[in-house]
Amino acid sequence: MGEYGMFNLPNIYRLDVNVALRDFIPKDLKPSDKKRIKDTVKSVKLEYQITGEEIPSVNNEEYRCQVIQFYDIEVENIKDANFLGVVYQNCIKPLCVIHMHDTKDEVYSLAIKRLNQLDNMQIVIEQNLLTDKYIVGVPDSNRDRLLSYLDFNKLKNKIDKVQFYKEMFYKTYMLENEKAYSHTDKLLDGNIWYDADKTARIFRKYVELVLTREKLRAAVTNTERIKLNKKIKKEIQALESEKI
Repeated sequence: MGEYGMFNLPNIYRLDVNVALRDFIPKDLKPSDKKRIKDTVKSVKLEYQITGEEIPSVNNEEYRCQVIQFYDIEVENIKDANFLGVVYQNCIKPLCVIHMHDTKDEVYSLAIKRLNQLDNMQIVIEQNLLTDKYIVGVPDSNRDRLLSYLDFNKLKNKIDKVQFYKEMFYKTYMLENEKAYSHTDKLLDGNIWYDADKTARIFRKYVELVLTREKLRAAVTNTERIKLNKKIKKEIQALESEKI
């Protein structure tokens, strides 16, 4: 991959460490899940790890973030990606991006995590995300856009590692759900990313809009549809009011 690899991450963060599968099966999983991992995971590599203080670490009551990890997992069948994403985002404590692929398809898993307020040795997943499938080795404009928006050099908020990762997560979510809002590209290309509070507000409103549109698709009665369409209109106005 030359000097740069996944998401154009600088070579100083490259590790390329092969992880033995026996060390990558959580001990507290039930036997059937352990077997499922053994049957589907072919190889695991910790490709990159953002360390050091060029992007400052965060150590407070909510986050203990000194590294961001980037894994590559080769699997027998991509249909197990959702299961693996949930398992590993829960057991890998640092914020991480997991790239999973079989011979045909690939996906990315991301999750925003914070410390458990009752036990700071444990993490809580606040939001979990698995991208749509991209076909391996075939040009794909959606994958190209994702890789472009998550390019290390184009990410704007490097105030600390948590905000850096949240920008990656939020942009991925918006790309996956961009049909929910006709001006998603303005959000993605805008300068909201320099303002962490504003970004978090906009993201919450964006998620609400996506969920309401999902309810509208499932709505059965006209009364429901009218009510949800009104709600959607308000939610779009709320996004617009942030003066993108």
